[in-house]
Amino acid sequence: MEVRPAESDDRERIRAITRDSLQSSYSLSPQQIETILEEEFNDASLADLLDDADTAVLVVDETIDGTEMVYGFITVEIGTQATIRWLHVDPEARGRGIATALLSHVREEFVEKPIAACILEDAVEGGEFLKGFGLKESDHDQIMVGGEEFAVTTFIEGEGTETSNEPTVAVPESVTVDGDDRPVDKDDRIPGREAPFFKVYVADDTEEAYGYFCSQCGSTDVSADGLDRLECGNCGNTHQADEWDDAYL
Repeated sequence: MEVRPAESDDRERIRAITRDSLQSSYSLSPQQIETILEEEFNDASLADLLDDADTAVLVVDETIDGTEMVYGFITVEIGTQATIRWLHVDPEARGRGIATALLSHVREEFVEKPIAACILEDAVEGGEFLKGFGLKESDHDQIMVGGEEFAVTTFIEGEGTETSNEPTVAVPESVTVDGDDRPVDKDDRIPGREAPFFKVYVADDTEEAYGYFCSQCGSTDVSADGLDRLECGNCGNTHQADEWDDAYL
């Protein structure tokens, strides 16, 4: 595995990796993905990025199944801090330490600067990866891409402004739903944007799941979809799709 500066010939591969990564691991619509690709990863934009003296673009060359090519990349804005803007790994190459190698290289190359990151909120589970490198959630913001607004979460080294992802309300042993007491699994937390969720079961044998308890507000009005995304109908607390959990390892 080799980490090196990106070259002009890498543009097509960078764009392909981004497309595959966005499609496989982000809760974005096809149109939103095309907007990002057309605005941020077209040939002209990538050429400008590679020529920008204040931006570092690094790629990883890796040999997989006898084929050597670029399987991941990172872009970093260099200012008072080194801010990660994009980090993508080919879904076919995940689990091989490519993102870890990229972030470690950034930390070594810009050792005198604090590391920061700005990631799309539709990929907020990736924060667990960043937290593994000592970054903490700092703020929520929006960016404009192709006239469309995207929510982002920022991470910084050192103390973040956010409190830890802990329950805001007490998590009970059981909750009353539809006139019946339903046990709550207090030992199995599901991370949420504001506070974790906990599974609610039909009966004490905990064999049949009934729903979820939101520890941000105490509601069981939590909807779930086929991608395991959760959203509290009372306070808006969310859990994004689990595909992101190991997407960048």
